[in-house]
Amino acid sequence: MRNKNFIKKLVGLGLVAALTLSSVACGKTVDNTTEADKDTSGGVKKVKVAWQSNSFPLAYEDDNGNLTGYEIEVLKLVDEQLTDYEFEYELAGGQDAQYAGLSSGKYDLVLSNAFYTKERDEAYSLPKNPLGASLVGIIVPKGTEGVQDFESAAKAGIKLAPILAGDGLYYVVYKYNEENPDNQIKLEATDNADSFMNAISWVADGRYDFAVWPKNYYEQLVVADGGDLHEYNDKLDFYDCRSVYTYPIISKDKPEVAEAISEVLGTLKDDGTLSELSQKFYGYDAFMYDTVKND
Repeated sequence: MRNKNFIKKLVGLGLVAALTLSSVACGKTVDNTTEADKDTSGGVKKVKVAWQSNSFPLAYEDDNGNLTGYEIEVLKLVDEQLTDYEFEYELAGGQDAQYAGLSSGKYDLVLSNAFYTKERDEAYSLPKNPLGASLVGIIVPKGTEGVQDFESAAKAGIKLAPILAGDGLYYVVYKYNEENPDNQIKLEATDNADSFMNAISWVADGRYDFAVWPKNYYEQLVVADGGDLHEYNDKLDFYDCRSVYTYPIISKDKPEVAEAISEVLGTLKDDGTLSELSQKFYGYDAFMYDTVKND
């Protein structure tokens, strides 16, 4: 069963890097020189990678204490191809610590199942090719007929639970509306940091008609026995309908690292390796739908 601290971190799945932006605006001069800059022995530069606990199946230690998971195994393959770089992994504890460390120069790269947002693209270096994909779907009261995707929800004119302003999920719906000007979902932003978790009870209780959530978190928190929101499982239906690209978040002053990683990620996506790893760690191909692209 996930602890409450983990639950709060879930909100960060799609959050913009507001925490990070505030941490770099405190008026201090930050030394952004990292091990990637300092260690040039043998011509190999180190890249400090931060991963967070309680992020199964993205990054975790197996029963033998070995670090693995979807995002970790993808980066291991990237590391094998980039002979000029060596990746070193460090447990950061949580997303706030990850992004604070990225801003201070402690880390060069953060793994956090991060969606694209314009704010992130401006604040950091994002590779043009994705690290992975996340299935996103809609949650409706059980027995709801005729609503199984964004298009049918928009056509029905039903009410979407508000999404935290700047959250990656907000961007997903925003992009859908941009692409479908004649069949839009009414999108409401909120500054309520608990809106991600509250959306489940809001829909179950009839306060709102549907919510947008990632499939993996719905399975962990609602479907799974012992999940913190399992009490709502019999009251809701989930329909996945969109694949959303996810990215490693890289320090703004390391564009060359982002570019090098991006090239390898493009190859791994095109040859089907990312889909294979998705099947292995998620049990399904998260790339199965048209994706929200990094633009």
